[in-house]
Amino acid sequence: MIPYKIAIDIGGTSIKAAVVHEGQFLDYLTIPTPDNHNELISDCVFHIVEQFQSQFSINTLNVGISTAGVVNEKAGEIIYAGPTIPNYSGTNFKNILSSLGATVHVYNDVNAALLGELSLYDYEKDNIFCLTLGTGIGGAFYSKKQDLYSGDRYRANELGYLLYRPHEGTNFEQRASTSALKSQLTVHPKFKDVDVPSIFKYADCGDEQAQKLLNSWGQDVAEGIAQIQILYDPGIILIGGGISAQKDKLLEFILPHINSYLPQNYGHAEIQTMNTQNNAALFGAISKFQKI
Repeated sequence: MIPYKIAIDIGGTSIKAAVVHEGQFLDYLTIPTPDNHNELISDCVFHIVEQFQSQFSINTLNVGISTAGVVNEKAGEIIYAGPTIPNYSGTNFKNILSSLGATVHVYNDVNAALLGELSLYDYEKDNIFCLTLGTGIGGAFYSKKQDLYSGDRYRANELGYLLYRPHEGTNFEQRASTSALKSQLTVHPKFKDVDVPSIFKYADCGDEQAQKLLNSWGQDVAEGIAQIQILYDPGIILIGGGISAQKDKLLEFILPHINSYLPQNYGHAEIQTMNTQNNAALFGAISKFQKI
């Protein structure tokens, strides 16, 4: 039998799912994430798996799930979720898919993204940190000696809550996420109708206001990266999320500011954008099932 694997990535906005064989998507779908009131995410995931199982006549059912929220990865359960996905805490995907005879791995979405990157690209460094910039900010830490580090209560690397400023009432992700950058664009008289990829194009063409805005936002990102450097001392820091598609255009607004948040001559890890970008979490969700 062909060892198909089913990969699912649950986000606050959409659910992506794919049937994977030898690193290729044989089928792929994306649907809006249910409100988890009138329609449950758990029911949606069950139907996706059941549909793929029937469509591809899968006997040995291996399912990998990447999801927002704090995940007890051993139990396959969501143990904490913010307001983005209501009524999500307590959802146990291993139990939900047990009637289909599925073997299930469940990961926090940033952990899955990092695992996906590492399954497809070889990094020489022993200690790797992944920082994702999106609606919020997430983190994941991987050591070749100890694998993923998630903490005693699976709450490690919740970077978005760091660097709270009482006088502003904002934390790291409220200033440095991609959503924060979008918010800055909407209140700017010149860029209120400009999306994130376009602001980088403006800056690349020499627009001084765009460069100033991105430099200010990049300083906030750099402040968080400095904390990662001090806390983890990684060999490399990978930046993920949709904005990582900007690659060097993104880094040029972040890297020059990092040392200003570190002790003199402290130094920092190599920093680069992720290669896998949007599909990293799908590949990571199934990465522990032998060869993808």
